Amino acid sequence: MSITRKMREKQEAPRATATAAPRPLTFWEQYRRKPQGMLGLAMVLIYVLVAVLAPVIAPYDPLSDLYLADSVAAPAWFTKVFSKYRDLPPTIRFDLGYGEWDLDQTDETTVSAWPQTANAGVEIVVAAKETAAGQSQTQQQAANPWLRSLQWDPFGLSTDKEGDQGESASAEDSKEDSKASAVLQHSFEYNYKTPQTFNASFEYNIDAPADATTTLFLDMVTPSGEIHHLWEDKVKGSVNIKRALVDTRDFTLKQRLGISFFDDPTEIVFAERGEYTLRLTADAESNSGPVTVRIKPVQFGILGKVHGLLGTDHLGSDIWSQLVYGTRIALAIGLSAAFIAVVIGTTVGLVAGYFGGVIDEILMRIVDIMLAVPSMPVLIILGALFGKSIVNIVALLALFSWMGVARIVRAQTLSLKERTFVEAAKASGASSRYVILSHILPNTVPLIFANLVLRIPSAILTEASLSFLGLGDPRVPTWGKILQNARQFGGFTKLAWWWLIPPGLALTFLSLAFVFIGNAVNEILNPRYRERS
Repeated sequence: MSITRKMREKQEAPRATATAAPRPLTFWEQYRRKPQGMLGLAMVLIYVLVAVLAPVIAPYDPLSDLYLADSVAAPAWFTKVFSKYRDLPPTIRFDLGYGEWDLDQTDETTVSAWPQTANAGVEIVVAAKETAAGQSQTQQQAANPWLRSLQWDPFGLSTDKEGDQGESASAEDSKEDSKASAVLQHSFEYNYKTPQTFNASFEYNIDAPADATTTLFLDMVTPSGEIHHLWEDKVKGSVNIKRALVDTRDFTLKQRLGISFFDDPTEIVFAERGEYTLRLTADAESNSGPVTVRIKPVQFGILGKVHGLLGTDHLGSDIWSQLVYGTRIALAIGLSAAFIAVVIGTTVGLVAGYFGGVIDEILMRIVDIMLAVPSMPVLIILGALFGKSIVNIVALLALFSWMGVARIVRAQTLSLKERTFVEAAKASGASSRYVILSHILPNTVPLIFANLVLRIPSAILTEASLSFLGLGDPRVPTWGKILQNARQFGGFTKLAWWWLIPPGLALTFLSLAFVFIGNAVNEILNPRYRERS
């Protein structure tokens, strides 16, 4: 009996397995089997991580950090790859405070640190020069005729040694008076090709008597010892706050260097390689009291021709930082515009499909009219009328992208409202609101979700198009704005592909990622796709 029972069990076991219904696969289990969907999900996750970690990944603020390098500077790694870009200068900056200067001062001058928030400035105190008491004997004779008559020699046989000594002392006094009160020097190495731009700036104030004269100079000493005069200022009396500025685009600098308006100062100042010296000279003359000169740290910079991962734009702003922060704006615009459009379209589709009749006719005619209107010209006109802001752009994008969702949801609602469970709910006395929210809407969610994902790339590309045409928000960094700046300020004419290609690729891959996800979701949730598969 036991043998017969075991044989019977073995025969019934396969039959039971065959008749048992298989467990339905969950959404995630079905999605994992879609290679295209998994690839799109991985790409979107990368974009999300870049958006979240933007302050860490991007070294600069895309809007406020300007003139990090020269206009349309190439990426820094070009110097390692392309021979054309070798020896191009990177950006060199100095913040020259008290500790960075080599000091040279006269005996009657005191140089000390002037405390500032970030870096100590320089305070120069020059004592009064009593020039009236130091008159020579020759000057006294010239002023007094009686002394001049006592020293008269009609034959010129005698030599006035004292007079000669007086004249020599006067020359020495004059030479000593002409010596600068304080000289501040800073040396640095420059071993690159000639730059295109350099600049220097600092603020200073002077406390001095009304008869005092203070002179400040800023010079550049080349490796061969040639001195180029960059800036000077001669002040009578006191000055509260004054700013010194040296810029290669300033015609005053070109005049000091003796070149024409169309010449480049950098070809004169940085024509050599080696050790350069920036020299700041302060001199003061006063008979009635000391002169105090306070100089804040000197900002000196040579703007580089190479910078960062993706170079710079026309304002010297970091393109990599703009690209990273643009990811945030692209995701925010795409998700918000698509969500609003889906909400509007779902509401219109549910109401039109469930109630039918006149309501359906009116709503569908509105949909037809909206579909017939060319969206891009209208978006351009409305964007110009309502202003350039992200909120306006999102509202306009949602306003012109809900019609397709409304038609799909209406078609599904027309099919669902004839189902048995909906008829049973109506027969039991359920209200129209309850039937729509509890029975029809949950059954349209798969279609709504698939359309939501597919609406995101459309919103992103449309916003980029508006920004490219100059209708985007200028206060936020977007990929379309990067392309618009490149078109307007020489990115195409200079063939700066590092300025053009990265935002285009970012737009392409993000849109492609959402298309992959939308197609995979549509294949899983859409009944028509399930029947085909």
